[in-house]
Amino acid sequence: MALLLALAPLPARAQAAWPPPMPDLRALAAAAAAVPAPPGAAALYPGMLDRILPLLAEKNYQGLADEARRAADWQRGRSDVGLREARGVYELTDARGASFPLSAALGADLAHANQYFAMTPASVAHPPTHAELAAAATSPEGVESVARIFERTIAARVKAPSATVVPEAGGEATLEGAMILHEIPDLTRDVLPLVARAYDDADELARLYARYPEPMKAVDDSGLLSRFLAMRPGWQARGMEKEKIDKVLHLTVDTILRNTSDAYIFEPDTQFAAIASQDWSGRYVGRWHTHPPHADAAGWGASDVPSGPDMDIASKEGQNMVFSFQPDGFDFYDLSPLEGVAPDLDKVLKTSYRSPAWRARFQALYDRAFANKP
Repeated sequence: MALLLALAPLPARAQAAWPPPMPDLRALAAAAAAVPAPPGAAALYPGMLDRILPLLAEKNYQGLADEARRAADWQRGRSDVGLREARGVYELTDARGASFPLSAALGADLAHANQYFAMTPASVAHPPTHAELAAAATSPEGVESVARIFERTIAARVKAPSATVVPEAGGEATLEGAMILHEIPDLTRDVLPLVARAYDDADELARLYARYPEPMKAVDDSGLLSRFLAMRPGWQARGMEKEKIDKVLHLTVDTILRNTSDAYIFEPDTQFAAIASQDWSGRYVGRWHTHPPHADAAGWGASDVPSGPDMDIASKEGQNMVFSFQPDGFDFYDLSPLEGVAPDLDKVLKTSYRSPAWRARFQALYDRAFANKP
């Protein structure tokens, strides 16, 4: 099972090792029932405040650094702290009646984080099975959820010099009857369209690097664009023809757009923002991401099986579900059997969904988007 609440070391360009390991989670799960909530307050999951408040302060998330530090100081040494909320007004309180008023923003962040932590006991006691996941993914509600995610990523497509590319989506999933696919934005997604629009303007690409250094480094993971921008002045000084420089530029931008759109980067900062801003319930499943369609001459082309990196992630970190687009449905891949073992596609569990209605829905979307001219 994936390391719930670990905010784990991620297969991302910027990694961070955030514990706890599973034995700690099991201890927390056992301790959860032993800490009663103060009267009129919701019980807080053991250790949640100690983990979340320092992160809020460190990141100055939503400008809450000072308030988070003061809240951390107030709750330090108190083992019976609860969260009281009435009509959007929040406060931390203990069994002796002492309280610490919270802003609406910090109160909501802590309530969401507590929901995330509180999934641990049920998730550890009853990890979601493949049968449950397959049934939820291919249920009417699951199919509609997956379809809407593909529709959103198609709407966010970018035009590379050689092709139109559809970005991947991803996040974390929970199971509560239905499968809930919590989306966590990829760090690169906002800057990708800007790069695509500037594909033939090296000066504008340099300005994007200066304006958005971290997202641009993530887009240009291999450093192709940064090397081009560094070498371009020398080429110009030596009299290299503009046509040749532009050809290298177009190839460079095409490569980074296709590579970046074909990957989902699970970043600790965006994961933390999702934990603090979304409602969480049920049992934790693990990570998920899509393999989106590509635009063929007359319709959407099929996507592929889980990649080597996908399986590496599952081997090291646990569940890493893949939803692979097909013209008439999708393939759902459960990678949980790979946890702790060598990557092996034959061990991955596959469930396929196919439907004429799906084909008609996405063909109509293709026709509206491209008029048969991808």
